[in-house]
Amino acid sequence: MDRKMSTFFRPGRTGSFDVNLSGVISAEDLMLDDVARYGFPGPLAGLAYDPIQSLLAIGTGSQVLVIGSGRVHARYNLVNQSSAKFIRMYDSRLVVVDTKNELHLFDLATHREVTAWSPPGGVTAVLCDPASDFVFLGLQNGEIVAFDLDREIAAPFKIPNLWIEKNPRSKSVPIVSLAVHPKDLGTILIGYLEGAMIYSIKQSQVTATFLFELKPGAIGADTDPNRIKTSRKPMLSNALFNPAGNTILTTYEDGCMAFWNASDGRFLTARTLQSGDVHLPGPPMSSFSRPSGGMSSMREPFFRIAWCCTSNTDDTSLVIAGGNSIGESVKGLTVMEFGNAPNTLTSSWKQITEHFASPKRLRFLPVPQHADVVDFCLIPRTSPYYASSHDPIGAVVLCSNGDISTLRYPDGSPFPPGNMHVTLGMIQPRAISMTIAPVARERWITMKVLKDTPEPYFKGGMPGKRIVRRGPDRNIVYTIHKDATVRLWDAGFGDEIENPNTIDVDVGATIGKPGAVKIVDLASSQFTGEMAASLESGEVVFYRWGSNQGYHRQSGGFDALSNRFSSSGIANLRDISSQADPSMKEGLLPMYLLDAAIGQAAIRCSCFSDIGFAAVGYDNGNVVVIDLKNGTVIDTLVLMNYTKEDALSAIGNMAMATAKFTAKATIKATTATAKITVGTAKATAAAARRPTAGLSAIAEGVKRGAEKSISSVSALSRAGSQIGAPRKISIDQKDMDKETEIPTTMSFAVMTVEGDEYSSVCLNIGTSMGNVITFKILPEGSRHVIQFADFHPFEKPPYLIIPINADTGAHAYATPQAMAGLRQGQFVSGFLVCLTKSQVKIINVPEYKAKSWDDYNCLSASVVEMEDKGIVLACVMSTGKVKVYSLPALKDLGSAELPKPYDDSRLADCHITREGYIILWTGTTEIGIFYLWGKGKPLSSMPKDILYNPNCSIPSRPTITGLQWIKGGGSIPIEEYELAIGGPNRPMSKKQMEEAAQGGGGKGGSVFGNLTAGFNARTQNLQNFQDNMQNLENTSSEFAKATNKFIAQQKKNAILGGGKNLF
Repeated sequence: MDRKMSTFFRPGRTGSFDVNLSGVISAEDLMLDDVARYGFPGPLAGLAYDPIQSLLAIGTGSQVLVIGSGRVHARYNLVNQSSAKFIRMYDSRLVVVDTKNELHLFDLATHREVTAWSPPGGVTAVLCDPASDFVFLGLQNGEIVAFDLDREIAAPFKIPNLWIEKNPRSKSVPIVSLAVHPKDLGTILIGYLEGAMIYSIKQSQVTATFLFELKPGAIGADTDPNRIKTSRKPMLSNALFNPAGNTILTTYEDGCMAFWNASDGRFLTARTLQSGDVHLPGPPMSSFSRPSGGMSSMREPFFRIAWCCTSNTDDTSLVIAGGNSIGESVKGLTVMEFGNAPNTLTSSWKQITEHFASPKRLRFLPVPQHADVVDFCLIPRTSPYYASSHDPIGAVVLCSNGDISTLRYPDGSPFPPGNMHVTLGMIQPRAISMTIAPVARERWITMKVLKDTPEPYFKGGMPGKRIVRRGPDRNIVYTIHKDATVRLWDAGFGDEIENPNTIDVDVGATIGKPGAVKIVDLASSQFTGEMAASLESGEVVFYRWGSNQGYHRQSGGFDALSNRFSSSGIANLRDISSQADPSMKEGLLPMYLLDAAIGQAAIRCSCFSDIGFAAVGYDNGNVVVIDLKNGTVIDTLVLMNYTKEDALSAIGNMAMATAKFTAKATIKATTATAKITVGTAKATAAAARRPTAGLSAIAEGVKRGAEKSISSVSALSRAGSQIGAPRKISIDQKDMDKETEIPTTMSFAVMTVEGDEYSSVCLNIGTSMGNVITFKILPEGSRHVIQFADFHPFEKPPYLIIPINADTGAHAYATPQAMAGLRQGQFVSGFLVCLTKSQVKIINVPEYKAKSWDDYNCLSASVVEMEDKGIVLACVMSTGKVKVYSLPALKDLGSAELPKPYDDSRLADCHITREGYIILWTGTTEIGIFYLWGKGKPLSSMPKDILYNPNCSIPSRPTITGLQWIKGGGSIPIEEYELAIGGPNRPMSKKQMEEAAQGGGGKGGSVFGNLTAGFNARTQNLQNFQDNMQNLENTSSEFAKATNKFIAQQKKNAILGGGKNLF
């Protein structure tokens, strides 16, 4: 917000330090608000998806992040500072078991932690079901306990270690997995380390046991001949039902998987990912093979496995993470498609076995991150049942390197991260750097990408009510990722976001090298939205918003010989607009490519103007200046040429500045001496600039004369140095020949150069040798030329140059408004705020101010405006403090501490906006946003989004079919289930107690009377339920008899009919 601030001026000469642009800003105004977080503060652990509410939960550090549509999200902190180990989410409940084995229950509707419970042992497996109010916890000691989520208490239900009861010789057999029957809540599949069991809650007993053993000669998953000759009992890693509930799959740590009949425990077959019948002696039957890039003798364990289905529960597939040979060159998920299962009533055991022994096909879904998949979460289309594996449309994949990849299912193509919350985009793949830049609001709200993209996966929740800020600019975050992708999104800063979309730019794909390039610098335009991405190879890709002329055209690959071509003899600029993504109708499209033709030099810095100019600086001392309006290279500047020719002139400038400071600081000095000193210094500067053969001799002679004049007032000169006079700089011509002026920072400005009667477009360049060089860009007919103006020496290399309008306090950047003012003859008086790590210097010819730091470094800085008060220089120090200085006097106005935690090693990468927002890395892949002019508010006080939608009800749980019921199967009624788990003394829920309290006096006239009435009513309901069950049993018996009689009659008629046909 660059507004005029003339009301804060003190009367004074334009261009001097008599003005005060900081107004009445004081230390009392400095108080940081914690505004927002984006990204993940720590490593990821645990995934959960609720298809009813359409929300995704991810564990990270000591938090659980729940993500919905757009920017909807909420963070839930684990108070014991542990990490999430298991996450389950359905309805309004978020269940988290942390690494300290404590269960946490959060309410998504109120964003509060409802309760916490410590189970009696280490938790190794968790089982939840949307139709149940209970969560089952498998423990390290092999026991199973339950917690009542509705009553918020531990349930009396408990299953002892059944495996040790059956196998007393087993010593320590923990539970490794828990699964519930897809169509019967009362049937639980328990996976122990040595085998699996099916437990019936209704019968309170084990109904089937599964123990896998490889006989001698069976290859299994091994290729070691010595192991094949022995009998082996591999350790179990997982056990699960198929969607129909009639088959069991058990997986093992050695890479084997076994299939069993669920009803009687009969073994069907065993296989690995590539081979079938590995339980039989002899060579395995190879179903599939895939080239391996590493050792084939060892296999990965199965990290995660899901048995999913289409809308038809008999059409199934296995989605597998792990189980491949160690060293596979391609990383991702394996999909084993079985197709439609044979009918268990009419098919033979051989047909059923062959169905699993010979899958329909094996597919591989690679992840873009090229890392091992350690966990994944399927995204069902609608149903929350079938272990969240019913008719999936996508998968969220967690990789071993901490990145997340979202794949579409079943084709496995990557889902665009731009269609998700920006937090998810921070790790798809990992963001390695970021910057922030203002973009004009009118420009940003129109920057909505029109592209062929699928519907977003996460659609739940609604944004909370926030303030409405309609400033002239939006602060846009640019994150740079490992795969050379750049993502642009509105940081928001706690206000209402008009355009929440994310813009994805794949720089590697633009130049035909997807994933094979590295971005080293980024620059952008505030008014046009143009962007320049500088690559490690020395190339620069320029982008501009527009409509794609090649929309839906066939891409012909990267064109190395474009028709349009511009060169300055050293740098080549090529038109690459034909390389735009053909699926994008409108967006940020490639415009030009600046070739790496400057001696293979690396790029050090770049900058953009808002009037079509751009500059790129290389580590060989060259700077290429480009006119993007015409697509031409204006010139290539060799910085050393200008500093060599004008080194002695700089000495004259220094002498002149020193003399002027001495004269101002000295009241006792004689007027004649001061005039002689200033006059001598001016003569030195003028002589040094004369392009004559005796330049060095003349400048040196005048320099000695200036120093002799100044020596008469040496004491007063020392006083002048205390108020910011420049220190003496010695320049050795031989040393200058050995070193190179490498650009370290650049900025465009519209200002008035000393001695000119007009303002110009200026390019200010800071160099590695501690100089700030100023060039003027002047029109010459239909083109532009660059003219050297001046340079100022520093003690250390500047890393930031900020041009400021001395009359208004606004930035003096090169904008369309400033250019319009130049055409009208406006005179812009300004100064440069130049920063090194140890010093800030205000260059305001013919004066300047300086402030140095000896005990700490300044890592980042910006000119910040406090609305209706003034502007200041805000500096982030290496101590973690934000120090504020007045402008242009550089008086210390106070400081504030950055709230912890933040990443100390990346503090230099923080950014400060004009409005006073500080953006810094608070974690490995998390950025925090703080407000300098706040009131000390914590992050928890910020407006919260709405996650839970009470209108989205959970559907009824699937039940067994009529044929399964006729065969003797049956599911436990919910009332009997709750009675078995919660016990007869289960208290009333809070909702029931509230309803009872609202009912009035009732019997007993108290809460206890209502409880008694409720208990009596429940007892009566149970009695009625038993009567109904008896009637159901009688009716079922009669129905079964009638069915048998009907079948027998049909058989008799068929026989009689066949006999008649013989005659």
